[in-house]
Amino acid sequence: MNEPKSDKLNLPSLALSLLLVAAVLLLPVFAHAQERLAELAGDGSVMLRSPRGEILVSHNPDSVLIPASLVKVPLAQVALTMLGEDFRFETHFYINDAGDMLVRGLGDPFLVSEEISLIADKLSQNGIERIRRLVMDDSAFEPNPDLPIESGTNQPYGARSGALAVNFNTVNLAWTAAGSLISGEPETPLTPQAREFGAKLAPGEVQRINLGDDPSAGLRQAQQLFHIFLTEVGIDVVDSNFYRETVTSEWTLSYKHLNSRSLRDNLDGMLRYSNNFIANQLFLSLGAHTSGYPATVEAARSALQQQLAKLYGDSFGSDPEALLMIEGSGLARVQRSSGNGFMQILEVFEPYADLLPEVDGVLRKSGTLTGVYNFAGYIRGSDGLYPFVILTNQSVNNRAEILRILQRRL
Repeated sequence: MNEPKSDKLNLPSLALSLLLVAAVLLLPVFAHAQERLAELAGDGSVMLRSPRGEILVSHNPDSVLIPASLVKVPLAQVALTMLGEDFRFETHFYINDAGDMLVRGLGDPFLVSEEISLIADKLSQNGIERIRRLVMDDSAFEPNPDLPIESGTNQPYGARSGALAVNFNTVNLAWTAAGSLISGEPETPLTPQAREFGAKLAPGEVQRINLGDDPSAGLRQAQQLFHIFLTEVGIDVVDSNFYRETVTSEWTLSYKHLNSRSLRDNLDGMLRYSNNFIANQLFLSLGAHTSGYPATVEAARSALQQQLAKLYGDSFGSDPEALLMIEGSGLARVQRSSGNGFMQILEVFEPYADLLPEVDGVLRKSGTLTGVYNFAGYIRGSDGLYPFVILTNQSVNNRAEILRILQRRL
């Protein structure tokens, strides 16, 4: 006997049919988006991957391009792997029989005024009451390391590296409404050297001066700041003249200062502000970690490339199709990567994705040079993070529109 036909809808079949219809209707939309993306990216490389590893967008994945500051992402992971998240940069303080104090810098990128104030308090608590001479020692880095710096800027991200550099190797100046010179930051007193710089400038907007081009100027600023902060806590510094020496056996280690900021804090600042000064300090410190002091570019490059190969694969560090990386800031235009290569980096870096600055639901690092406009990072989705790479080496900056197309692809 035949069963009577049911009037009820077959819901699973209906849902499948609707999905098929929707997919057919969306095909022209996806095709148009793909065409637009190819138009915007040109010879560049664009990739998008799902949290499950599916490739959703792949445009010129093997093209070899300049990554610029995107290299700060693998630099951050190398530093975390070699040094550990809780690593603290050190500054050492020595005394001799004559009552002098020598400050030996070891590349701390965050030796800022607030930290110097903490150091002065600690030295006072340790019973230091009088210092005859205050001596600066920057011998922990090789002289004039051969690293690219950003020219034409006074911003701290463009300052040159140094083993003993305060406030990112810069001086920040400002003027009152009446035209009087003041410090551009309340936590930093005006040093005699800062007053000399200010005397050569006309009153106006806040101005930051990089000191890295003249190592003695950077060290002199460090000496004068330490002098002021030590005096403020009651430590008498008898001789205010500038002295630069290298630690020898005549000096006795009195105090090791560990910066209050962890390595993770340093990386947050480096990635958030694309700070080349922090990147270069970290890069040189990798060489010191493996080969000892003085830190050299050669030792740092060797340590970096060895660790890149361990983290991401044998070709990383030396192969342009994966990643050719010779320094940490991204300013060297000889450095190269591909969409595929950088996607592999993002897959390994994902546990540290929260170190990247977030903009409108996208965790991203930018990379910018003349004719270079890149983004890389992770788009937040309901089911996880979607790694993406945008490498465009062209005269027009289309990366923001390309990113919007990728967001709509989710």
